[in-house]
Amino acid sequence: MWLEAIITREDLAQILGEFLPVKIHLDDDETTDRWLYLGKATEIALADDLGLRVTCPAELQWSIAGVNPTIRLDELKVLICPEIIERNKGNVLAFNVELEEADIRGLPSILDHTVMKAVNAALANKRPEWNFTKTLTHTVGLPSNLDPIEGLHIGVAWGKRRISQDALVLVVSFKLNFVRGD
Repeated sequence: MWLEAIITREDLAQILGEFLPVKIHLDDDETTDRWLYLGKATEIALADDLGLRVTCPAELQWSIAGVNPTIRLDELKVLICPEIIERNKGNVLAFNVELEEADIRGLPSILDHTVMKAVNAALANKRPEWNFTKTLTHTVGLPSNLDPIEGLHIGVAWGKRRISQDALVLVVSFKLNFVRGD
């Protein structure tokens, strides 16, 4: 048995409207203060088999040698790629966030690329994940008049994702087993 959730472009725009703006802290080092602030989305598009492209104003603070410059970006293009990853305790839905295009005023394009590469490396270590196997696996108790049946165990078998220009589709396969007292 499997269930399919279809999240339309409009649904994603509504979700991003609640999620943004957000500040993403890029490291755990107390001697540096590195973060990326993403403002309200000005453009949202789904890219086939890739993910969600978001354009928004942004700010970046990347401290170097005790100096904490904040760089303002009028427009930053970010790609958010959902990915199903198999782990030893089940599947997780991970969201890879990657800067695709930034025009950092006052910096030569070679430095733009260097800064983007460093930020993308930091973002790769900070990706949000949802362990849907843990969330959706559950045992439901059943009434005692069903002797010897005590419950129904609902377990996640696998998950997949599809992305088109119109929607993000999440598919989860479930395995059902009855818990018996005999």
